[in-house]
Amino acid sequence: MTRFLVLRFVMIPIALLVTVLLAYGYAHVVQWDYARRYPQLHRQLTVTHPRPLSLVAAYRDYLPKLLHGNLGTLRNGESIVVVLRRATGASLGLLVVALSISIPLGLILGIAAARWTRSRPARWLMLLATVGLAMPSFYVGSLLILFSVSYVLIRGGSGGAPFPLAGFGWDRHLVLPTLALTLRPTVQIAQVTASLLTGELRKQYVFAARSFGHSWRAVKQRLALRNVLAPVVLTIAGSLRMVVTDLILVEWLFFWPGLGRFMALALIPAARTNMANSPYLLEPPFVAAILGAVTAIFLLADFSASTLVRLCDPRLRAPGREEVGDV
Repeated sequence: MTRFLVLRFVMIPIALLVTVLLAYGYAHVVQWDYARRYPQLHRQLTVTHPRPLSLVAAYRDYLPKLLHGNLGTLRNGESIVVVLRRATGASLGLLVVALSISIPLGLILGIAAARWTRSRPARWLMLLATVGLAMPSFYVGSLLILFSVSYVLIRGGSGGAPFPLAGFGWDRHLVLPTLALTLRPTVQIAQVTASLLTGELRKQYVFAARSFGHSWRAVKQRLALRNVLAPVVLTIAGSLRMVVTDLILVEWLFFWPGLGRFMALALIPAARTNMANSPYLLEPPFVAAILGAVTAIFLLADFSASTLVRLCDPRLRAPGREEVGDV
């Protein structure tokens, strides 16, 4: 297990460096292509570079700064480190709140829906999973905004919406973005947990435990759940990746100043967003920093999940056993 952890940990900075360099190269090439079509963006670029640099020259200038921890500045002079720190804190806070709700709630629903007398979980969970997995987070967020606006109209505009529809704050501003991000991972975790537990409860050792006087509840939560914990952890890690992906659209929808919103500001073409004057649009060091931060979250989630899987399942720690179950 130690060898596995060391190899996975060493791969993180390598994969992160490759992602950052590719993102920087992409933004450097594309920004000058857009500058030919948008005079505002062209004027901003020519302030720092009177003429376009070749990609090799740009890398030669950027890489030493990156290795020394200097991420550079935006076109308006603002430090990228400062912007990245604020955006990362906002996104991680939203992710922690959403997952703190979806993980325990998904496990509770999955355990409650598991059945030992049938080959499938309870029907109510199947219905809930069908509806939840068919509704992307952005769609759920749009419905929440629609319901909030309808509520205000029904009341004649008095009192306003029950929760803020946009903006940042560790208060009521969290409610709608959290609800939008919570539904899909909750039903996914519940569905996988219930399916695995239903199959596990039909095994012989469960009936043996029952013959010794253990209740079904105790057998389900103490024995069966422990044996299916490894794939459940993998499902939780997959839900984390799904939430990070949904974060881009949800943050854009609710004007939440996190990594997802800044990624949209940095990558969405100016022709669609009318943001040719934006200091973020296709700024190579900023694009590299934002994509690097998102990649780091993915890589750390995979590393943590792979470690937890091996801690939960001793069979994967057996010497000479082929590494399976990697995220």
